[in-house]
Amino acid sequence: ASGGVGIAAVQIARAAGLRVLGTAGSERGEALVREQGADEVFDHRAPGYTDRILEATGGRGVNLVVEMLANANLARDLTLLARYGRVVVVGNRGTTEIDPRQAMSRDADIRGLILFNTPPEEMASIHAALGAGLRDGTLRPVVGQRFPLADAARAHTAVLAPGAFGKIVLVP
Repeated sequence: ASGGVGIAAVQIARAAGLRVLGTAGSERGEALVREQGADEVFDHRAPGYTDRILEATGGRGVNLVVEMLANANLARDLTLLARYGRVVVVGNRGTTEIDPRQAMSRDADIRGLILFNTPPEEMASIHAALGAGLRDGTLRPVVGQRFPLADAARAHTAVLAPGAFGKIVLVP
């Protein structure tokens, strides 16, 4: 949750009054996710972190996972879901194999999401909500790195590297 999308997801969920559990892969990332309002943060590189997430939910599981790297995490995500839980896949870098029974036993949903498929009227509503969040301070973008426009290729490499913090911005 320490990347740009994860930070926004934490902020939006907190603004909606939801309890937020986040993950990060470093102490710096964990601190950033906490600063954004997550109630609890877990190191996704630590052995047994999924057990700790389930403990934090009283064994019930989580209602929603916003998944940034489905090829690495989707199978594990399904084991964390509560009954009727949902995984929303917003990022992926390859194929994955899952056990469908993990979803079936929870009556769970797996949903893919990409903004390119959003109809114009929904996109207008999304833009309006994001604008309102920026104006009222509910959404506070975190810029992790800035690159000159001439270094766009280096910025792209940084986007793909593990350990992202906030958004990567190109400046003229």
